[in-house]
Amino acid sequence: MWKKVLVIILLFYFLALLQNSFFTHFNLLGSVPNLVFILFFLLVFFEKKKKKYLIIPLAIVAGLFLDIFSYTYIGPSIVPLIIIGILLKKIQSLLKNREDNYPFVYFLPLFLICFAVYEALLMISLHFFDLSHTLINFDLRFAAGIVYNLFFAIIGFWIFKKHA
Repeated sequence: MWKKVLVIILLFYFLALLQNSFFTHFNLLGSVPNLVFILFFLLVFFEKKKKKYLIIPLAIVAGLFLDIFSYTYIGPSIVPLIIIGILLKKIQSLLKNREDNYPFVYFLPLFLICFAVYEALLMISLHFFDLSHTLINFDLRFAAGIVYNLFFAIIGFWIFKKHA
């Protein structure tokens, strides 16, 4: 069990480094894929019902790496990730009949909704800490970010689906 936790922490670290070093050179209209959020979403999406307690530690680790490698304070990413994780499991429990059923048709809208909510909550929390940020900026960069992140999330879905 502790080996799995260590691998997940190292994977979050590696993806945070990758998104902040390599993918900054391959941005799409100024947005880069949020690989840490994608991994967090995939881990929560494919998590078994009986392991709901893992959402908060996953959100803390993912949020810390997102905040450490960003220009913000430590903490603004943790709370939105916890909210997203809990809402995702609640929505999944309403949608799914069986625990082993992870249809792609559920994944796409859930990812789009959760990513948009995460971005909105993050912008609101950044606005709360520093008034120089605009509240929510839904522009072409935001749309490009959704498309870019969705591309990597779909790849991640099929990798997780194959190994789950």
